[in-house]
Amino acid sequence: GEHPNICVECGKSFAQSAALLAHRRSHGGEKPFACLDCGKSFGLSANLLRHRRGAHAGAGPQSCRDCGKEVGAG
Repeated sequence: GEHPNICVECGKSFAQSAALLAHRRSHGGEKPFACLDCGKSFGLSANLLRHRRGAHAGAGPQSCRDCGKEVGAG
């Protein structure tokens, strides 16, 4: 299918604009998703969730410091 969302840095294309935005973080090194337990930061919320499931299993949910949305640990 057609992927109209193109990264101006590397030319990679994405079907969804959200995927492009997440990809663009890889170029700038932006890591807005921080673990409240240990402070480690991640570029993608999915990577934070994976970290919490492995490193902090059973620690309970966290809330996003920007929007307040609760992010479960698993």
